[in-house]
Amino acid sequence: YIRPVGADDIAREVRFIASMSAQTRYERLFSHRLIGPAELRQLVRFDVRREIALMAAVRDGNEEQIVGVARLKKSADGLQCEFAMVVGDAWHRQGIGERLLARLLAVASLAGIRQVTGVTMATNVSMKALARKVGFSVQPDPQDATLSLLTITL
Repeated sequence: YIRPVGADDIAREVRFIASMSAQTRYERLFSHRLIGPAELRQLVRFDVRREIALMAAVRDGNEEQIVGVARLKKSADGLQCEFAMVVGDAWHRQGIGERLLARLLAVASLAGIRQVTGVTMATNVSMKALARKVGFSVQPDPQDATLSLLTITL
């Protein structure tokens, strides 16, 4: 199921990030750095007027496990935003990313956002394929050959 990320999700977020392979973390963070406590808090406590964060989760008994997260951060004018997302390694190729991104775009549209952009590693074939599948254009970054720019108009 998919639901908004909330302040009480910090422990789940920590477990989710810890479960990712080094490659998946690198593709999401664009570096091999570790996420510090302050940044972790920002992932679950954010200004809901400027940011949207959704998580895909599964239940294991009474425990909820995050399997993917997608986020939007609005521009100052609120008409466009940048997105980022990640799906846990064990959950790749199961349609979770597509459902999560489609829901994020639907929420963005309802919020009046007209354009969504993103950046991914040029080598991240899976993310580029997913972006194309849901309607994004995918172009090389003219300023950085290691990146691809993703854009969709809602």
